[in-house]
Amino acid sequence: MCSSQIPMMTMMNASENNAAVSAQQTRGYRNRNPFNIRKTNSKWAGKVLHGTDPAFEQFDLMVWGVRAGLYLLTKYVRDYRLRTVKQIIHRWAPDGDGTNNEKAYYDAMRKGASFSNQVQQNKGWLYAVAAGMCRVESRYFLTSAGFESAFKLLPYPMKCFWCRLSPEGQEREEVDGL
Repeated sequence: MCSSQIPMMTMMNASENNAAVSAQQTRGYRNRNPFNIRKTNSKWAGKVLHGTDPAFEQFDLMVWGVRAGLYLLTKYVRDYRLRTVKQIIHRWAPDGDGTNNEKAYYDAMRKGASFSNQVQQNKGWLYAVAAGMCRVESRYFLTSAGFESAFKLLPYPMKCFWCRLSPEGQEREEVDGL
């Protein structure tokens, strides 16, 4: 799918106008990288190849930055077997990183994911964690429509991990992972 076919993500609803002004000033917003993913040699879809930020990835569209964050969250749970939000946050923002503020992450996620509870294998839980991380990392308010746009761009194995669906859309009994 080419980037011109991807729906642009809405950043906020009407009640979040003040937050939008401050979010536009954040590095994560400018880089279209609301998770503040550090620069690596990864060949992310939508990655700006010769970006100007020396430390963080830059993406053509916000949807690609959100997709990269969802991809990494799935890897943390599926491949690294992290089982709580606390474990995910400590891997994402280690203590020496300067951004690890457990209370801020907890407050941002309180509506959909308990900080110390086990990972839940569903999209609602993933959305709550992703939205909380974007909010803490770059003051970006990830909407459910923006989440869905990015989620649809994940490769099949990553999507089926969260929604328990086969490629044909049929619910499956077993899913690799948890």
